Amino acid sequence: MNPCLPTKPCAPSSRNTRPYRALPAHIGQEVIKKARKAWDSFFALLRLYRKGELGRPPRIPRYWKDRRTGRRTFCVIPVKAPTSYALNSRTLSLTLPRDLREKHGGRLVLHTKGVLRFHGTPKTLELRYDRVKKRWYAHQVVEVPEPARKTRPEKCAALDLGARVLAALAIEGVSRQILFSGRKVWKDFLYWTKRIAEEQARLARAGRKTSRQLRKLYQTRARRLRHAYLALAAEIARTLNQHRVTTLFIEDLTGIREDMDFGPKNILVHNFWAVRQLKNLITAACARAGIKVVPVEPRGTSSRCAVCGSPTGRPVRHKAVCKRCGRVWHADANAALNILLLGSSKGHGAEATQLPPLAFRWNHHRWVSRFESAAGTLYAASGSRMAA
Repeated sequence: MNPCLPTKPCAPSSRNTRPYRALPAHIGQEVIKKARKAWDSFFALLRLYRKGELGRPPRIPRYWKDRRTGRRTFCVIPVKAPTSYALNSRTLSLTLPRDLREKHGGRLVLHTKGVLRFHGTPKTLELRYDRVKKRWYAHQVVEVPEPARKTRPEKCAALDLGARVLAALAIEGVSRQILFSGRKVWKDFLYWTKRIAEEQARLARAGRKTSRQLRKLYQTRARRLRHAYLALAAEIARTLNQHRVTTLFIEDLTGIREDMDFGPKNILVHNFWAVRQLKNLITAACARAGIKVVPVEPRGTSSRCAVCGSPTGRPVRHKAVCKRCGRVWHADANAALNILLLGSSKGHGAEATQLPPLAFRWNHHRWVSRFESAAGTLYAASGSRMAA
């Protein structure tokens, strides 16, 4: 539900009001559609709540408004169809209301900055105002055809997600696993969290709750974390494509934090670890590469050996020691191999190699190996962009 939407645009009397009649026809129709979707969503959630399937009652759609002044904020302009706008890498052309059409020639042309990341059939467009940066942004919906999966021999890989090691990748036929350490990302998150706490303390001394600077710090922290996740998803999809992987098994962590209680100060799991966001980005990147993503139940994958299936012990957090064969695993690499064994229908076993997993770290721009040189080259391993 969008709290910015008015609650009475669907009434016939509202369509005859002066502000509504001043809008172009396509924008007025989009406003009505968005309001209808918000109310339909509210009543659908209300029915679920009455059946006992929701823990708390849903709230009715409301206006967006400024906390300090209490006034409604104007932040979204919906545009209905591509016949009402034209967007390219340099300009955005929009139709104007009736009272401005004669003065400005019928259309408003704005210079834009940015890159068109998706190419396909254009659909609706929304102009949204960012109150922190004080800029307007255009969000376009583009219908992109589903990429055809290339005819390849079936090859599988598995991905284990975590908080300290963001992802552990195991690929069929590759003796070494790939670990993406989240240490640098976590340190960057802590730095901006400290900046937020300092700003909140300053506002508390002044008797205020929020400010533009505080909203800017929150936005910066979220954007930097999303940048690392986007680069991680792109690197995983690139590695899988180089190894000609057709299917990726990823653990289903739905509701994993419901039974966790680490105290109010544990921001690692409850604030930093955006597992749903990371999983959606990896799924989208694999879909663009034509790789099928299959969720797998992860129960027990961290507590048994990937070679013999015996229970493992955890003398330290990142190590798993098999109680039967005595093999010492990296705990996340062992879990990724077990997910691969669970998801694959071939029934192949893990190779008992003594090679340690490959470690990738975040350098605030891309994911690199500790073996990477200053020129950005890596030693080849199994024909992929990995360190030897």
